[in-house]
Amino acid sequence: MYKQYKPVHLSPYDHPDIYPGPRPSSSFIFFEGQAHRIEEIDGTAVEDGKVHVSRSGELSGTLAFSSPETTTVRAFLDACQAAPVEERVPVLGYGSNVCLAQLAYKFGMSGDDQGPIVCCRATMKDSDIVFGPFLAPYGSLPAVIAPVKGAETEVWLTLLDRSQFDHMTSTEGGMALREHDGGKCVLRTGERFAHVYGYYYPHALRVDGGWVRFKDIPGQSTLREAWEADMLDWLKQSTGFTGAREHFFHLLRWDYAFHLKVEQSLQAFKDGFEHEDFLPCDVFRSIGEMERTF
Repeated sequence: MYKQYKPVHLSPYDHPDIYPGPRPSSSFIFFEGQAHRIEEIDGTAVEDGKVHVSRSGELSGTLAFSSPETTTVRAFLDACQAAPVEERVPVLGYGSNVCLAQLAYKFGMSGDDQGPIVCCRATMKDSDIVFGPFLAPYGSLPAVIAPVKGAETEVWLTLLDRSQFDHMTSTEGGMALREHDGGKCVLRTGERFAHVYGYYYPHALRVDGGWVRFKDIPGQSTLREAWEADMLDWLKQSTGFTGAREHFFHLLRWDYAFHLKVEQSLQAFKDGFEHEDFLPCDVFRSIGEMERTF
């Protein structure tokens, strides 16, 4: 069972308890299977951020190991012949999409080099990250972003080029992509983008009369919080499954009929909402096409 000590090299694809995955301690660029830490300095635009370049080959890179080599985000992207920050789309990562092992898995699916992904820590007001009333294919109860007045939660902005944007969206089946332009999303540097985009599902899991937020994700909220492992134990108990815990997970992952039966049981705990800060849209602007402020 994994709770507060989740190995950085495991993703939810490896074990459902891992969801949403270990949260990095700083903004970073993910490139060629390792993280390159970005310093979060007030008043610094993303492209001017100082990057600590990893040559260790380790997944956690300079998030865990020091390096004497530094550059800027702009220069790092230029050296990789990658799209600059201005040509990237700011997409919210609030579940597993900033877990290093999950990024390595998702962007290894195509077998092609997807180029560097810029991942920036941020906070969002009047929202919280809660358990959704459905199952991921690998057996986890995934996250949804829900309206909670007065709450403040950590989120991330993954700055994606158009190819990465299309690929990431293809991995988020069943989610609509909506626009958040309420000015409530602020990078740790204090920077705001006029528009950010988030994968949206207007239903939360209601247990014992309320929604449940993820204990892994820093924030301030009135909601009860729990680890994924605890919620999966609740799910196992609610279905009346009497076998071993790992057998339950095995069936969720490999027995489609069992998976479907358990997912259908979640309908009794499904609670709909409408988040007024997330609006339907069909145009996804790059950062260079929008206002930026501090």
